Amino acid sequence: MTIAAVVTAMAVLGALVPATPVGAEEIDDLRTAVASAQQVATAATERYMDAVNRLEAIEVEIAAAESAIALNKETVARLSDLARDRAVTAYVQRGADRGVFDLQRPLDRIRRTKMLEQANAEDNAAVARLDAATAELADQERALRTLRADARASRDRLAVEQAQLDEQVKAAQAALAAFEERIRREEAARQERERALLAAQQAANKKSAAGKDYSGAYVSTGIVCPLPGASFIDSWGFPRATTGWHQGVDLMAPRGTPNRAVVSGRAQMMSGGTSGLGAFLYGDDGNLYYYFHFDSYEGGSRQVAQGEVIGYTGNTGDASGGATHTHFEVHPGGGPAVNPFPTVAAVC
Repeated sequence: MTIAAVVTAMAVLGALVPATPVGAEEIDDLRTAVASAQQVATAATERYMDAVNRLEAIEVEIAAAESAIALNKETVARLSDLARDRAVTAYVQRGADRGVFDLQRPLDRIRRTKMLEQANAEDNAAVARLDAATAELADQERALRTLRADARASRDRLAVEQAQLDEQVKAAQAALAAFEERIRREEAARQERERALLAAQQAANKKSAAGKDYSGAYVSTGIVCPLPGASFIDSWGFPRATTGWHQGVDLMAPRGTPNRAVVSGRAQMMSGGTSGLGAFLYGDDGNLYYYFHFDSYEGGSRQVAQGEVIGYTGNTGDASGGATHTHFEVHPGGGPAVNPFPTVAAVC
């Protein structure tokens, strides 16, 4: 796994952690461990790349030095040949000039002296060029030896950085794996708590229905729970100051809990009056369902699928100032409301 992948996984897993999970301190410690391991691995990566870059730069210098040395060797060889040729020519000329010049004559003696001086100057220049080229070659070869020593040291350092990088990346991966395992356990515990809560709610619903006869009561089938996890009792017919009596079931839940369309159909958003923010759901099953007291809508009026979120629990309308809940009603065939408790108890 790359460092970039470690960072990305941390961001994704961070979004999965519940707001107030059990063992929050442990998760915070794991987050810190992951972040620390990632920082150390990043620093190791930087050192490793610095070592790679240094070695690459030295290799480039070595290649240039080797090329320059090869050219200089050719120059030295050419100057060596030239110096040798000049020496041979001078030797021959010194022996032959006696037959050319009459040393008894002053003018010939002057001419011979100038010719020898010119030959010596050319010889000296050739030797000087050879000496300079040979010295430069020696300097280049010393520099090359230094570069090769630097390259060996850089390779050794690179091996150390590689080992440290591998170690730190493994540490980051181990920290991430521990974090993932803790989140997995946390999610499993959360699901278990939800199952226990649902079982307790269903038991409470049955208890609240004890002693009441729901035989023959209308139950809307094929629906999903409008507010999963809500707490409720059969409050049908309870007295209400604003409406006279209660025509729905109050689903008690924290503010912002998502409300879902019990069936597919047309959701018509509404506001004002006793309902506050709410929705009429004209179900494709032919029934009409009311949701009252939303804190906010999810989208506007539209065709929705079964289970789609249409709003969030609040206490608007005549529920203002009271406990947050959703007032839910069932109107079979779009007619008068019926007691929704048997319907909701069957699916929630």
